[in-house]
Amino acid sequence: MSSAMEPTLAPTGRRRIIRWLLVLARLVPVVGIVVAVGTFSHLPHMRLEPALVGLACWTVGNYLVCPLRWSAVSTRGKSLRWYVRVFAEGELLGMLTPQHAGADLWRVRQLVTAGSTKGSAVAEIAADRLSGGVMIAVLGVLAGMTVPARWWPIAGAALGAVALAVLCTRRWWQPRVMELQRPKGWAVVRAAAISALYQLGYIGFVIGLVAAVGHHVGLLGAASVLGLSQAASLLPGVHGAGPKEGAMTGGLVALGLPLAAAVSVVALAAALAWLPAVVVGGGGLAARSLRRLRAG
Repeated sequence: MSSAMEPTLAPTGRRRIIRWLLVLARLVPVVGIVVAVGTFSHLPHMRLEPALVGLACWTVGNYLVCPLRWSAVSTRGKSLRWYVRVFAEGELLGMLTPQHAGADLWRVRQLVTAGSTKGSAVAEIAADRLSGGVMIAVLGVLAGMTVPARWWPIAGAALGAVALAVLCTRRWWQPRVMELQRPKGWAVVRAAAISALYQLGYIGFVIGLVAAVGHHVGLLGAASVLGLSQAASLLPGVHGAGPKEGAMTGGLVALGLPLAAAVSVVALAAALAWLPAVVVGGGGLAARSLRRLRAG
């Protein structure tokens, strides 16, 4: 009896998921605009030009370099355009979910739709995250070199979180190595090198944000703050109000920024991040929903 009902239940479940995705495709741009406008209305006077230049650097890194890093470890062999589109859609959904989990779940789903097994898809996304984590660890070492001694416990905890994530990934992955399609070892090394370009764009974003509020931070200082904040992002939180933002605020204060300026930098970063997410990711989701409506 149950086996006879399975073919009817599965399409129903897929239609329900598609219906919710269509709702998100309509609501997410509205939410992003409301958050951005609300944040800007509470920020002190500032020059937006440096922040917009930094945003351009980060947008190229996040929406072009990161998909390139993913394609380096992928076993699907899709075009770069496919990785860019799926990554951007996932980023938009991830900004609305704790721990940015929606991004990885979306990417896994699209890999499975493209013919990958679920286990291989999860391993591929884990390899992508692991290659990015290598550069986070490097930035964490820079944080230990530049952040005052009173902040070293936070830096140590952040590095410990990265190490724990790497260890858990290896322990989960190793028993299943023979069962999964997985990227070769050198692919992960290449992806880690590509990730360095993303981090450079992100550092440019931090420098631009600090300049927008009338202060200055050096390249090494920006890298250290970025390393702390990205390591802290491994802890649960949501976009704009989580451990990542708290670590960045604390790191900027440690580098000499007033607390009000540090909070403004973090709030401005959270607001500006919605702009490319809505345009690139929201555009992809909207185009996907239109295609489904026409096909249906």
